[in-house]
Amino acid sequence: MNKDFLILSAIYLIFAVPLSLMDSKRFRISLPLLVFGTVAILLFRLGFSAGSNIAIAKNLLIASLSSFLIYFSIYVLSGEELNFSDIAFGIFSTLYTGFYLNIVSAVFAALIGMLYYLLSASLQKLKKAKNMHRPIFAIPFVPFITAGSVLSTLLFQLF
Repeated sequence: MNKDFLILSAIYLIFAVPLSLMDSKRFRISLPLLVFGTVAILLFRLGFSAGSNIAIAKNLLIASLSSFLIYFSIYVLSGEELNFSDIAFGIFSTLYTGFYLNIVSAVFAALIGMLYYLLSASLQKLKKAKNMHRPIFAIPFVPFITAGSVLSTLLFQLF
């Protein structure tokens, strides 16, 4: 793993971990913290990456648009179960992962979230809650986007 990747990952995690914890507790994240994290990643990407800043900016814009389309599609297909903060955080994570890994990280996020939901639903059913015929509850999605982003970038770096 190269130094730039480690620095970029540290910047991402400095913002992603607190935002994930906020979403876990309140189903909301801090917009100012998300904006600061986005600016920090953009400054690092544009300031320390090899290559033309115009080409890098173009790639980041395309990646961000693709992320918006992915998470907005999930928003529409899930019956508006995601909210603006999940979509915005998905775009933030894309600045970390890049275009191609964005797709992989979104799939990982969905799979991890689904496994968490199934495990939680099974545990809830084992507790046999009163008047509970089927488990219906909300899960925070930002932690799963974080996990999917970190997992996809680590796998890419290792292989």
